[in-house]
Amino acid sequence: MTNKMLIARVALILAVTPVAYGCRTAAAVGAGAGAATMVNQNADALVDAPIGTVERRTRSVLAGMGMTLRDVAYEDNATEREFEARSGDNVAHVKLEAEGQRTKVGVSYRRGRMDYSKEEATRILNAIQNAR
Repeated sequence: MTNKMLIARVALILAVTPVAYGCRTAAAVGAGAGAATMVNQNADALVDAPIGTVERRTRSVLAGMGMTLRDVAYEDNATEREFEARSGDNVAHVKLEAEGQRTKVGVSYRRGRMDYSKEEATRILNAIQNAR
């Protein structure tokens, strides 16, 4: 293998690795360089309520946890909504997608930069589902 080919492979691995971590999905990184498998740390469910109701519940749950909304985004005529809330180094990310009169909810939670907690994400999701 020539030095140019080696440099190109290393550059490809370095370019792909952050994307694989950001997506938190299973990914094979770099042919012949080994595979990095990512575990999905999200908690997902279909909630039997319209997106507006689920948004209200989400805001209430996050505020009840002492978290401050830092970023809110509405896309596709507000049928997709994303929330990022923080409390110190803790970050919750909630994504809502309207599916008729139901709402698909995805939650991730992390402490620090890379310490994801599926248990905490599930706890938040359950609180959103059970809020009234």
